[in-house]
Amino acid sequence: MKTKKPLAVWALASACAITALTFPLAAAQDDTTGSTTSKAARTDSLQRGKTLGQVERANKLIGREVIGSDNQKLGKLDNLVMDLQTGRILYAVIGSGGVGAIGEKKFAITPGIFTDIQPVTESKGTFGKGADLHANIDKSKLNGAPQFTKDIDKDGELNKADFVTQVYQYFGENAWWQGGTASSSAGEFQNVHKANDLIGMKVQNVTDQAMGKVDNVAVDLPAGRIVYVLLSPDSSLDLGSDLYALPPDALTLSSDKKKLTADISKEKLSGAPHFANNNWNNLNDPSFASQVYQYYGKQAYFEAGGSNLKPTGPSDQRTYPAPKKEQ
Repeated sequence: MKTKKPLAVWALASACAITALTFPLAAAQDDTTGSTTSKAARTDSLQRGKTLGQVERANKLIGREVIGSDNQKLGKLDNLVMDLQTGRILYAVIGSGGVGAIGEKKFAITPGIFTDIQPVTESKGTFGKGADLHANIDKSKLNGAPQFTKDIDKDGELNKADFVTQVYQYFGENAWWQGGTASSSAGEFQNVHKANDLIGMKVQNVTDQAMGKVDNVAVDLPAGRIVYVLLSPDSSLDLGSDLYALPPDALTLSSDKKKLTADISKEKLSGAPHFANNNWNNLNDPSFASQVYQYYGKQAYFEAGGSNLKPTGPSDQRTYPAPKKEQ
């Protein structure tokens, strides 16, 4: 296996792609979801630099039982709908009722409804202790939530902000992309995926060279945040089996909407923060996360100056800073 460069503390890029977008930023409404207590605890932890929150891999969340505020089963987490451009989990989908997929209904709920995400202890491929997810709603509240139907789950509909607005309105939470109001639609999100579709998606660079595929997505579900997209490098790059963490907004949707594109090269990727594919200790480490965002010249949401972005209409014009030259 090829020896890789050690991780280093990278200098903060002078320009940030997020802040260079021409569409306006939402009012400062960071982390408007979740209980006051959980938000305060999360903020305190971040300020002390100990943790990024309740970070877990998306594929370790999907399929887990969800327990309501009355300690009754609500259903199972079916999926996470997320937007890479804003780095947000838009909503979670809970499957409830029926036998298997027959008769099951799917409901969309805001990420902040989740209150407790414990790491999974796995044994022989099954979920072990701490596997249940906990949500601050009961069965009655869930049954009245907006349903995630086949009409929503299709191309051209999944990225529309009006359905997300309905979800936030129902749960009485601020729509962060609308400056704190949830009274009207606000266009479209531009890079929306279901988690189980995103995992395995191919990644290329701007010259169409294969960079690899998405191995997983690290998320902080109660905070509604995508922390990293984890890239498994293509074998042609000869970078071994380590995983490379990228900020979510370092990836854009290809023109055919079947792949992701990143402004990186083999040389750029070889010097990027990475870790062994069997060592997940860095997922909620603020120091490692800062290295990742700084290396790619992105503004981290968990650091001072992190921004909230609005969804935009497809005709909106936006400009980006020139790509950084390779060192």
